[in-house]
Amino acid sequence: MLIIALVASLAVTITPGTGRARLKALTLETAALMRRERLGAVITGRARQISIDGDQRALVGDGGDVVLIPRDVVLDVLGVDEQQSRRLSVIRFEPDGTSTGAVLKLSRQEAEYEVRVNWYTGAVAIAPD
Repeated sequence: MLIIALVASLAVTITPGTGRARLKALTLETAALMRRERLGAVITGRARQISIDGDQRALVGDGGDVVLIPRDVVLDVLGVDEQQSRRLSVIRFEPDGTSTGAVLKLSRQEAEYEVRVNWYTGAVAIAPD
């Protein structure tokens, strides 16, 4: 019985997919990307944006940073700004720190997190925290 339990626990730990901890890490990574792009806009004095690359399933910042979205994670976006070639612009940060505002919901099975960007202040927050 002990051997069966050990084999079963190994099978559970090595099954592919995004668990709750990985989903939270992905959410934190997404929020960090947004904060870096906002800071980049303020420092350079030029608008910066984050867009979705549907082919790569990735969020791409103007600064070159990329956050890959795993296939088992659903990304819902409220606030798509515009479409440029093959990418959808999700959010744009202005040099004064303001933004177009957006809500990105990352979910998998029963777990979900939101990254919210305030349009007026450009502040980035995660819910639930």
